Amino acid sequence: MPSLKRFSERARTDPRHIAYDLLPVLGLPERGGVSAMIAALKPKTPDFAPSDTARGLCQALQQDGLTPVQPAIPGDVINEVVDYFKATPCHDPFRPQVGTFGWDTPPADEINMGYYTAEETLRAPHMLDLMNRPEVLQVMELRLGCKPVVDNIGAFWSYPQRHTAKGVQRFHRDYDCVQNIKVFYYLTEVDDDAGPHMFVRGSHHDRILETGKAQTDAAITEAFGADRITAITGPAGSWFLEDVYGFHKGQLPVNKPRLLLAIQYNLYASPHCPKAPLMDNPGGYDPYINRIFLR
Repeated sequence: MPSLKRFSERARTDPRHIAYDLLPVLGLPERGGVSAMIAALKPKTPDFAPSDTARGLCQALQQDGLTPVQPAIPGDVINEVVDYFKATPCHDPFRPQVGTFGWDTPPADEINMGYYTAEETLRAPHMLDLMNRPEVLQVMELRLGCKPVVDNIGAFWSYPQRHTAKGVQRFHRDYDCVQNIKVFYYLTEVDDDAGPHMFVRGSHHDRILETGKAQTDAAITEAFGADRITAITGPAGSWFLEDVYGFHKGQLPVNKPRLLLAIQYNLYASPHCPKAPLMDNPGGYDPYINRIFLR
């Protein structure tokens, strides 16, 4: 939580910061009640009839905060998406002075990750379909209690042979919304040497280490036990859903780069999404679910 002065300044700059900054203080017990009240006022899908698969994934989210890894999306889709990102220059938002660089040629060893902007991610082949997969949207509506809003999208490379974890490579909670779920797509194969995503099962139910700050591996292990820390591996194109209030991080890759796509579904817009839509809706995509990114 920022100081009162900083809180006021951020709220005046962008009202979306109000909920974002309050959530670490609001606390877990209130989180569920607040999200239910917000969801009650939001649109629902008429005659909503989720599949058994969607119900199973939602149950896993509620219980563990994480679903099992799901079967890979088609290889031709993955190939086109990966080719697009390899042809698009990356950047490091924490080192803007280095400019853009090729996906496999980061200009400095201290660059752990090469990022793509939200607009670059949005314009990737098949991206609108990946954002609007029916089974994913069904899970989101079941979990959130209303139609979701696609709030935050991004893709980035994680580079091997780095010695210090930075940013999202440290255990943290996401405070973007009182209730938000992400789908993670492995766009490259991820094994134990390629920086698997790590999640602490059940930590979305627990306020332990509720500080709003990143935590060390040792602190997480002491608080939750090593047996609850799960490393998620899978082939290129595999995906899983996660309640990102639970502690999570991307492990440092050992000897293979990793390309990850993350799509977030919220009850409302967070400070991490664009203030105005980035492109026209080509048709066929729910205007409410996609309203942050599509006109």
